[in-house]
Amino acid sequence: MGVMTITFMRESTRKKREAVIEAALNLFMQKGYENVSVDEIIAATHTSKGTFYHYFKGKEEILLEVGRRQEELIKAWARTPVLQVTSLEAHINRLFLELAANIRKYRVLIRSITTVSQETDPVLSMLQPFDLLHKQLLIWLPEPEKVKALVAMYVGTVIGWSVKDDAELLPLLENNLSIVWNGIRHESGSTVPKQLAPHTKHMLPRSKQEETTMKVAIIGGGLAGLTAAAYLSETEHIEGILFERSPQLGGRAFTYEKEGFTLNYGAHAIYGIDRHNITTMEKELGMSFSSKQVDKRKVVYSKHGQLTPAPLDFVNIVKTDLLTPVQKVRFVGEVAAIIAQIHNIKNYDTLGDYLDQSDADEDLKELWEHLVCSNFFISPEDARKVSGSVVSEYYHNLFLSSRPVNYVLGSWAVITNQLHDKISGSGRWEVAMQEGVDEIRYENRKFVLKTKKREAAFDKVVFAMPVQQVVKLLRGTPWEPFMDKYQDSKPTEVMVYDIGLNQVVARPFSYISDMDQKMFITDVSATDHTLVPDNGQLLQGVAYLNDEFDSDQSRKLYLDQKQEAMESLFDKYYPGWRDALTVKRVSKKAMVSSVKNIEGNELLPNRVENVPFYFCGDGCVGKGELAERSFSSARNVARLLQQEVRVSK
Repeated sequence: MGVMTITFMRESTRKKREAVIEAALNLFMQKGYENVSVDEIIAATHTSKGTFYHYFKGKEEILLEVGRRQEELIKAWARTPVLQVTSLEAHINRLFLELAANIRKYRVLIRSITTVSQETDPVLSMLQPFDLLHKQLLIWLPEPEKVKALVAMYVGTVIGWSVKDDAELLPLLENNLSIVWNGIRHESGSTVPKQLAPHTKHMLPRSKQEETTMKVAIIGGGLAGLTAAAYLSETEHIEGILFERSPQLGGRAFTYEKEGFTLNYGAHAIYGIDRHNITTMEKELGMSFSSKQVDKRKVVYSKHGQLTPAPLDFVNIVKTDLLTPVQKVRFVGEVAAIIAQIHNIKNYDTLGDYLDQSDADEDLKELWEHLVCSNFFISPEDARKVSGSVVSEYYHNLFLSSRPVNYVLGSWAVITNQLHDKISGSGRWEVAMQEGVDEIRYENRKFVLKTKKREAAFDKVVFAMPVQQVVKLLRGTPWEPFMDKYQDSKPTEVMVYDIGLNQVVARPFSYISDMDQKMFITDVSATDHTLVPDNGQLLQGVAYLNDEFDSDQSRKLYLDQKQEAMESLFDKYYPGWRDALTVKRVSKKAMVSSVKNIEGNELLPNRVENVPFYFCGDGCVGKGELAERSFSSARNVARLLQQEVRVSK
């Protein structure tokens, strides 16, 4: 069982969650873990079922909270400055005694689980996260068998203590530690050395070790910055600081709660998750999250007021009324050609060029246009400007996917929290919140970054922020001229209209795309129930926007009309929503991607000629679109830096 990580949530939310944890643990200790149901926990804490399952997947996850607290103790212990440690034995003993002091109030709970379970996994998950414990102990005592003996002694001591009402844990542990250390000394024929293990060399101040550590600054704490830092935190000879100007991580993937509803500034839908870069990250970074697929049979298109199944797969293509039988055969042939990567579209500069020269019927051309609108979150005019090769590669992956649209259960916070935890857990990285970088200069062979709180020098700098902000920060520097070609790139912006309802007013489908109005509504709660209170419903409307207007007045009128059209769509398919409205949020111009991937815009490469920095984010070159480009470009940048460290060693 892994250890659950919860970071960077609002203080009020954190207090509510902690109250649920403490109440549940008290119930476990009073009645026994096996005798307490989720409903009893909900009743004891006066919360809703939706709130409980937003915080936890089940009652077993509450046990992991104990392990998380143990993990925090291990991390704090691992950060002890080497020069403050005069005795290795005493230093290691202190860790075990701190872990035991934190666990001793759970005697009855440990006994309950030990009695019920035929396996020790639930107990072990409470006692400490073993991977982290072993890893940190081996840094100080690089002898696996001795570390294994110490850990086994600790686990056995705690389990033995839990079944004896009259035993005191700390004296018992102190005695057993003494016995194990005596055995270790006897086996090695000498005393345990007070000097530090060779593996701790990297922890010494720079003056005490060879100058082999690369110091990296990452500017931006969105998905890209977090991903790059998480990968770099795995490399021993790289340390650094991640700077984030705002008070929360995630950038546009920021999540917050209101009236029991969890709202996302960035929709947490992932297209083609089984072929998405995030599946690689999950394995490489040891992440864990759940997702649920949108029910393809409940995805519909509306055209001229008529509803029809969306042509997402061969079953729906047969059922849809968007195409005639002849057009369906043509469309299936085009899908097959894209899957085989032999479709001619990849040879055209833009989708529009391909459609203009295609002999397909207008309905089929409109369908291609609309598909690109939906997946790239852009207007039909912009859809025609997307590169033919980009369209071909994107749909090659999507058509091969067995899971075309999935939601990360619990929202983006599930991902960002795990990335942050990995970064902090390395002991070599700092996450600097509310600390934006205001200036950058080159001095004494280092890049000096200035914030309102400090000046710090770095060997390498990674920009993980919108391209427009990168250009702004580099103005007045020697590198400004090389960034000129990227300064006019336009972002992808949409209108987002979220409504949280205190009841399910209607659920005719999970997604409806209006081809006439160029907007869609997703019943987010139909796929991700963790985002709403009990019996609630969360709908998210998105309208694709044009970005060329004669005046501010015409832009305002256009946006007002879009909002009215969205409300009319709600009225039509979700009657009664106005009476059930609890939460409402309208973002008339929400940025989806910092660079719209169309003709005339220029994605920022991971490296720019004559510029000594690295670049990642959704406006940079990488695999896929939207969030996937953030993940993939950040992974690429991290790999480049890790390669530099290997070459220099």
